[in-house]
Amino acid sequence: AVVSTQSTGIEAKLHKMKTNEEELEPTDMLGHLIEANKAKDGLQLEEGETAEEQLEFVVDDVLTVFLVMDNLVKQISMLFLVLSEYPKIQDTLFAELRTKEIKTFEDLNNLSYTEKCLLECLRMQPALTRGIRVLSEQGAQRLGPYALTNNRARILFSEYVMHHNPKYWKEPQIFNPDRWQEGFTPEPFSYMPFWVGARGCIGKHMAMMMMKLTLSVLARNFNLQPNFDQKNPPMASQDFAVLRIKNYIEMYVTPYVR
Repeated sequence: AVVSTQSTGIEAKLHKMKTNEEELEPTDMLGHLIEANKAKDGLQLEEGETAEEQLEFVVDDVLTVFLVMDNLVKQISMLFLVLSEYPKIQDTLFAELRTKEIKTFEDLNNLSYTEKCLLECLRMQPALTRGIRVLSEQGAQRLGPYALTNNRARILFSEYVMHHNPKYWKEPQIFNPDRWQEGFTPEPFSYMPFWVGARGCIGKHMAMMMMKLTLSVLARNFNLQPNFDQKNPPMASQDFAVLRIKNYIEMYVTPYVR
């Protein structure tokens, strides 16, 4: 239903562009995406063509943006939930965000401590808690000490468990941004907040950029302190494959005076 609705929106946008009802310079996100893809691939808007036939990949772009924004809200909320137990780390994080103004894309790379906090939060509470793969090759396959003979065997794995495995992470239950020092590289498949390989999330760089920008705006304009319901405190839920948060993450928000 989501794809169908978005495809209809793209069709309407294309129609306006064909009939000159749309301004030459796009004024919204969808218009910019279409223009960018036209310029990149030399696309022409032919009569009779539908959005699915000509700009199917634009749907992927739009879905990526929406999924990134949805997970961004959850991950920023989870970061403040984690930081409620580490106020000194939040003070250090906000000090960096308030002293480094973001004017260009390159400025985001200067938020080194912010990136460490985000990477550590994604380790402790990944957006996806588990995944599944289906064995497709014929014949017996080995997975460690196990022999898999069914070519449709389903293999369930957990990013959350790997992210908290003491074999790969020292004191995995501790929120420690300083573990992400320059040059540190986790063991293969021990850190998969965006998955890896061909199935890796194409929006991961956009997600990191948007989270940094969001935190910068918040820190430069507000003070935030936890105000959780003590009887029903917020917590991460492991009941679903996608990160869910039980109960509200309520915060005291006051203006930040420079």
